[in-house]
Amino acid sequence: MVLVRLSQPTPVAAALVHAVVEELLRCGCDQVIVAGAVSTADRDRGFTDLGQLARMAGLPGHTDSGMPYDLIDLWDSTVPAEVPPGSVLAGGAVSAAWVEADTRVVVGRSTTDIFDGYLGCLSTLIGVAPEIPGARPADVVAAILEHAPPGLALVDATVSSDGPDGARLLREHDTNTVIAATDAVLADAVLATLQGEDRSASPLVEHALRVRGHVMDRVEGDLARFENWHGVSPIVRAAACRAASHPRAGRVVAAAIGEPDIGSAPVDRVLTAVRSVLTPLVQASGEPAGRAPLVQVLSGLAGAIDQVRAWTGVAAKGHVERVVVPLGFDPAAYEDATYDELPAFLAPFERLLEGLRPNADGMRWCLVDGATVFAVEREIAVGFDEFVDRVDVAAGISLMADYLGGRRVTLSTTSDGRGERQAERNLYLPQPNYLAFWGGKPIDVCKIELVQRDAHAHRLYWRTVASLNGSATFDDGVLAFTDLGAGRIRVAVRGRQLFTLPDAWAGFDVTSMPELRDPLLEEAYRRFFTVTFDNLEACFEGRDATIGVAPPDGEVLLTGMVDLLLDLAGSWLTDRAGDTGAVGDGGGELDRHGFRHVRGDG
Repeated sequence: MVLVRLSQPTPVAAALVHAVVEELLRCGCDQVIVAGAVSTADRDRGFTDLGQLARMAGLPGHTDSGMPYDLIDLWDSTVPAEVPPGSVLAGGAVSAAWVEADTRVVVGRSTTDIFDGYLGCLSTLIGVAPEIPGARPADVVAAILEHAPPGLALVDATVSSDGPDGARLLREHDTNTVIAATDAVLADAVLATLQGEDRSASPLVEHALRVRGHVMDRVEGDLARFENWHGVSPIVRAAACRAASHPRAGRVVAAAIGEPDIGSAPVDRVLTAVRSVLTPLVQASGEPAGRAPLVQVLSGLAGAIDQVRAWTGVAAKGHVERVVVPLGFDPAAYEDATYDELPAFLAPFERLLEGLRPNADGMRWCLVDGATVFAVEREIAVGFDEFVDRVDVAAGISLMADYLGGRRVTLSTTSDGRGERQAERNLYLPQPNYLAFWGGKPIDVCKIELVQRDAHAHRLYWRTVASLNGSATFDDGVLAFTDLGAGRIRVAVRGRQLFTLPDAWAGFDVTSMPELRDPLLEEAYRRFFTVTFDNLEACFEGRDATIGVAPPDGEVLLTGMVDLLLDLAGSWLTDRAGDTGAVGDGGGELDRHGFRHVRGDG
């Protein structure tokens, strides 16, 4: 199988694909398949049919010498991804043809990219898996590289496309190069060198290197930078990435850069208007003097998105989009004894709380090394056996307030057979939520955990071993369900937490003002654990208490929805005018949106 980039206006060169096909057939392959996928980005630009993209790329199903090959859509047939439970692909699907192929080849195109700095093989390889809403492309690519990598990676740099966004604004540059490697990450890293770019500018390459380690190998050929090459300004790329941090906004920006692609369906009126403004700004950003207007526009968009996100996280949590993530660390790096010793690890912090008087909300707390050590609890009128039969303590963290998503993996059973060792990654809204207005990060923590169950108590112990976005130093604790008898149980959480404040608060030392710090801290914990305990009760009652919505899957581009609303509004106003006679027959001038303009009496 030969997986190729078909996206307009920068597909791979048909001559290179045909050369690969002919060589594979000469080497004894019984059948060669050329494959691609129609991504959401392709659909946003007006393409829905893979055959059309293949024909436009000059791939008719046979080489110039008549050697045949099959053309397929990668996603026509998929199979469950056979990956570890901690993978972002766990529970998902991958292309059946790709994983079943005896020989796998990926062919990318050498271009610049306003979001990723440069594109090569990895941006093409992501098509092996159908798009996973809510997952980062970098996580998906890393999983594909680990479990179904190509045996050969080629980058078509015969004619590259450079400039501020060569992937969408074709600017042909004769570079007369083909990169060939048995490692797709190395191929892209070499491409970065040839383009004079830092390889880590691509999130796909940077994450792949971080997950699997750096690849250093012997390189044959000239590694001198392409002559007269023009890359993407780092300041422009940073502004574009920030604007694209919201997937819907990123789709609009990507679709609105470039001229209408040949053969594409007409885009909606709103996207046409955005494109008429954004594309000239991107083109002008190739020169230092032209970067400021584009950066201002993208930064303004990013700022507006950040504020909408912040308001949503505070006042409309039902509209927050949940996320899909891999486990993010290797739980096997920790011995069984490390899991089993979690109760002993947490015991000193629990002892610190003994003798402390609870506040008005029943919370006991103190500060230790800058972290908050706390205990909160609630009694519930329900039988213990009935409660634990419906509420699994092992899943307790995912039932806490403001949970956005994560992944939990059961590793082994404890020696007494009554508990489990597990690993988990959790993401929450920024804590407290209002910190989002100052750039507060979502809480993203990786944990090792121990579950213990006996006749009268179920407990979940956890210890943070990593925070992939640097949002937390500590988030350790224990969740306990305890039988009090007489049809009552106690639900208690004790722990140690130290979250990272946003940069905007760097010069504000709230710890030096206890009169301000203490009420803010107590109110934040009261809100969080009131909702947490409510969620546990809702789980017992069979109600869904999770926040947010599933990420959009294949929805119409945002501008298309706005365009539809304009059409509906125009039709409604026209109908109303006809019903009331407010506008005479044929009176006034009808604009392209369906609105009729008439002169008033005055």
